Amino acid sequence: MQVFLYKMNGNKLVPHDNGDIIVIVDRIGVKVFNKNGNEITNYSFSFLGDESLLLEKLNELEKITGVKVDVNYALAYPDIRSRRLKLNQLIGYVFEEYVFSVLSKYYKVERNKKIYDYIYGMKVHNKPDFIVEGKIAIEAKVGDYNNEQIREYEKKFPIGAIVFPWSGNCKASKWICFYYFVKDPERLLRWIEFYIIK
Repeated sequence: MQVFLYKMNGNKLVPHDNGDIIVIVDRIGVKVFNKNGNEITNYSFSFLGDESLLLEKLNELEKITGVKVDVNYALAYPDIRSRRLKLNQLIGYVFEEYVFSVLSKYYKVERNKKIYDYIYGMKVHNKPDFIVEGKIAIEAKVGDYNNEQIREYEKKFPIGAIVFPWSGNCKASKWICFYYFVKDPERLLRWIEFYIIK
């Protein structure tokens, strides 16, 4: 749980070191209270920078996928860096939920299944986003990805894919990359079908 101080500027909440509005952020959401401890339910946060660009992406993804999130979870943070990070996390969450919903309509899909414990005492990346039919690993990404992570998954799953909602930059050694999944999920599904039947 994190607690931040804000003040009301017009009808917008603005971060302020001596603010009289308390904003609490935890895993399940955001709560806002006035100085008397009464909960405020009708509020909005003032933008601090370029949040609107990420909010546009999130709104577009929500419309296409039908997966909804509370953007206040990101906007409650009093600095632009944290807001960007949290908005990107929300975008990633919405996209991952969508990929799961599409895949699970057609296949048996395991989510975040641990594939390694430790290798020679070293911690490794061990949970691909999805394992389809026990054969194919799928990673849903909305931005940059960790090449080391993909290489570790490739050792266990030589057949795999990295899926992006829009364009992306992808250079996996064994896996294939799919772009614009939100517009054309059929490409990935046909590819999976080929390897399931094979």
